[in-house]
Amino acid sequence: MNKQCSFLKSDMTRCQAYSVEESDFCLSHDPNQKDEKLAAVRKGGQADSYQSLKLSLPAFTIKEPQDVVPAVIQTINELREGKLPPRIANTVGYLLGVALKAFEVAEIDDKIEAIDRIILERKTRK
Repeated sequence: MNKQCSFLKSDMTRCQAYSVEESDFCLSHDPNQKDEKLAAVRKGGQADSYQSLKLSLPAFTIKEPQDVVPAVIQTINELREGKLPPRIANTVGYLLGVALKAFEVAEIDDKIEAIDRIILERKTRK
């Protein structure tokens, strides 16, 4: 049965990971597992997910909210055609959502500035 790692962090809370077999510590905190931990870190750094993808995809420019729809359609089509890996398509979709949110915030800021100007003009007239 797995038990919780016995390592205490600087704020005196326990590590939330499970301990490795025949140890009171997890892989990260077990002093006898330093070589295994280093090997795991190296293996993670060499994973395919960190390698540059050599994709030749057309760029899309997003200057206004309406530009997001064609970008989403292009991403969907590239995914369905197998030109774009699903994890990249997912990331692109997330970033397109961030772009839309940024446009929304900018629009709200513009409206607030306009309202502030109107209020200031009305105050100076009195």
